[in-house]
Amino acid sequence: MKSPAELARQAAFVLRTAEFVLGRPVRSVLDVGCGEGQWRAALRAHRPTVHYDGVDPSAYAVARYGRTRRLTLGGIEDLDGLPLRPTYDLVVSCGMLNYLAPAVLRRGLRQVARRTGGVAYLELFTSDDAFEGDTNWPAPRTARWYRGAMARAGLCAIGMQLYVTDAARERVSALERGW
Repeated sequence: MKSPAELARQAAFVLRTAEFVLGRPVRSVLDVGCGEGQWRAALRAHRPTVHYDGVDPSAYAVARYGRTRRLTLGGIEDLDGLPLRPTYDLVVSCGMLNYLAPAVLRRGLRQVARRTGGVAYLELFTSDDAFEGDTNWPAPRTARWYRGAMARAGLCAIGMQLYVTDAARERVSALERGW
């Protein structure tokens, strides 16, 4: 788990990068696998009026924080069937994608791409990475495997675990995309 300072720094970076790509302030955020919705406060520290929707499969988190933090019960494969906005300026999925089986991840990424109207921040660790902490998840795949899964979902890498949809590729230069 990240410290409050680490989360604040990460959220500020992601928010500012999304705004650079969009050319305007972020107005809406979808947080997939949001847990208790910690990103909401971190984002609202910079954008107090941002519309935040969180989705998480934890019945406890949604029962406890759902009403006050706008959390909906569901998983990454449920996005198309949930009462969410059609697209969001920023889609965040942090700290949970490595827990998904490959087939679930591939299907979920397609749904994430459909909701991405600006930038997606998709935190994943590969078998090529050194990482610490909880590793009670399926063995990570190679960077090449994840790049292929993202590309097949219609997501274009722009670096630092950030993606735009194929339809928005023109928002970034050729040197920024296609890692």
